Amino acid sequence: MSGESVGSPAAPTASRWRAVAEIVLITLLFAAAGAWPTPDTNEAHYLTKARHSANPNWGAGDFFLETPEAHGVFYRLLGPVAAALPLAEAAWIGRWFGWLALAAGWWHLSRGMLPTGVGRLLGAALFSLAVRHTPAAGEWVIGGCEAKVFAWALVLWGVGEGVRGRFSSAWLSCGAATALHPLVGGWAMVALVAGVVLPEAVMGGGKLVTASPATLGWTANGLILAAMGVLPALELSAGATQAEKNTATFTYVAERLPHHLLVRTFADGLVDRHVLAILLWLTLLRLVPASSARSRLTGFTAAAIGIAIGGSALGWLEYLIPTAGQSLLRFYWFRLADGLVPVALALTAAEVLCRAVPTQPSWWRGIVATLVAGMLGVDLVNESRHWPLPGRPLPLARSDTKVQAEAWQDACRWVRDNAPPEACFLTPRGAASFLWHTGRREVVAWKNVPQDPGSILQWRQRIVDCFSPDGSLRSLANSTAELGVERMRQVAARYGADYGIVPAALPGLHDLPWPVLYANDGYVVLGLEEAETTPPPAE
Repeated sequence: MSGESVGSPAAPTASRWRAVAEIVLITLLFAAAGAWPTPDTNEAHYLTKARHSANPNWGAGDFFLETPEAHGVFYRLLGPVAAALPLAEAAWIGRWFGWLALAAGWWHLSRGMLPTGVGRLLGAALFSLAVRHTPAAGEWVIGGCEAKVFAWALVLWGVGEGVRGRFSSAWLSCGAATALHPLVGGWAMVALVAGVVLPEAVMGGGKLVTASPATLGWTANGLILAAMGVLPALELSAGATQAEKNTATFTYVAERLPHHLLVRTFADGLVDRHVLAILLWLTLLRLVPASSARSRLTGFTAAAIGIAIGGSALGWLEYLIPTAGQSLLRFYWFRLADGLVPVALALTAAEVLCRAVPTQPSWWRGIVATLVAGMLGVDLVNESRHWPLPGRPLPLARSDTKVQAEAWQDACRWVRDNAPPEACFLTPRGAASFLWHTGRREVVAWKNVPQDPGSILQWRQRIVDCFSPDGSLRSLANSTAELGVERMRQVAARYGADYGIVPAALPGLHDLPWPVLYANDGYVVLGLEEAETTPPPAE
C-alpha cells in the first residue's frame, strides 16, 4: 500500500515542512503589503534612534537623538544592525524579520482556529486587507521596521496560546510584547485578563487558575518581562513637575497626536469603517460553530473593543476635565482594537468560507469564495504598485510624502557628501528623513516628537520658534525662512544652525542674505554662518 501512515517517522517531518511552507507564504503575503521604499513612515524615527543608541557618535548632539529612550529593548536588539549597515539595508533586514515574526504569530493563532492550510492562508490575506482598511485610529501592524511590529507578532502568538486555554504562556508572550512596546503589549495583557481569564474563572466557579508554583512563576516572569518596557517608560517623567507634565501631555495629545488619540479628530470615514468591520464580524459569528477557542477569541476581541469604547468616553471627558482626560488619553486606547478586530474578522470570514456551513448551500459558498479571491487578487495588484522592484521608477517613500521627494533626497545627498559631520541644519517642517539620509543634526523635526515631558516642551518651543507666526501650533509655516530674515537669524543663533534648507519656490528667495551652497528644482541649501553683503546671484 503506497503512502505513509500517520504514525510513521516521516509524518512529523512532513508536518513540520508544511508548517514552514505556510509560514513562508504568509510572510510573503505580509511583505506584499509592507514592501514600501525606505524609509517607511516611522523607520526614519526608530532606526536613526536605534543607530544612535548603538553608536552615540553618529548624529551626536542632535536634539531628538539625545532625548531619553522610550523603546530601549528594541534599540538594543536592532541598534547593532542599524549601526553596522546602511540604514536602508538594516531596515530591510528588520522588515523581513518582522514580517516573519508576524507570520509565525498568525500561523500559531490561526492553527488553533482553522484546521486547513488553505484556511490559514486565506485568513492571512483577509487580515492583511482588513488591517490596512478598518482601523479607526490609524494603527497599522504590517509595515516597516519598528518596535510595535515585533510586539504585535508576540501578541498574535499570545492570543494563539490564549485560545488554546494556555493562559500562563499567553501571559508570558504578552509580557514579552510589552517589553518591546509597552502600549501594544500592555493593553494585550489587560484584554487577556479581562476578556478571557476572568470570564472563564467566573464560569468555572473561580477554580480556573490555581496558585501553583508553576502558575506563580509564569505570572512573575510575565510581569518581569513587561517591567522591562513599562518601567523605563514611567521613568521618562521622573524629575518633571506636575505643571510640566500637564503642559507636555496637552502638547502630545491635543496638539501633536490627536489623530491617534482623540476620536473626534479621526480622519473622516475611519470610525465608520471600523464599526462596519465589527458589525460584519458579529454577523459572521452566527455562521460558525461555537467552540471554546472561538469563545476565547471573541472575549479577547470584545475586551479590546471595550478598551476602545473607554477611550471614546475619555474623549468626551476631556471636554469637562481636560487635564485628567488628556493624561489618560495619551495611552492609545484604540490601538488594540485597531489590530484585533481585523484578526477576529479575518479568522471568522476564513472559517465561514472554508468550513461546511449547514445553513448555507455549497453554490453560495462557491460564489463568495470566487468573489473573495478576486478581491484579494485586485488588492495584490494594487499593492504591487509600491514594491521597489528593479527596472522601474522607485515609488515614493511614505516618510517623504510631505516633501518633493526626488529633490529632497538629492539635497540630502549633497549635505551628506559635503557638510561637516558636526553641522546643524534648519530643515523644512514637512521633512521627516533628514537624519536618515544625512546623519547630520537638525534643529527640530515635526515627526520626531520625544517621549519625556521635558523634551516634549523643548520640542514644542523649537517648533514654535522655527515655524509658528503666533506662538501656537496652528497655521505653521513650511519653512523658517517664510517668517522673515530676522526670525531665521534668531533661530539659527539660538540653536547653533550652520546651514538651512529652504524650498526653491520660496517667495523672496533671492533676497535672503546667505550664500547658496547648492540648489536643485525643489530645494536650496544656504550657508548661515556668514551673510553676503549682497544677495546671492540666481542659479
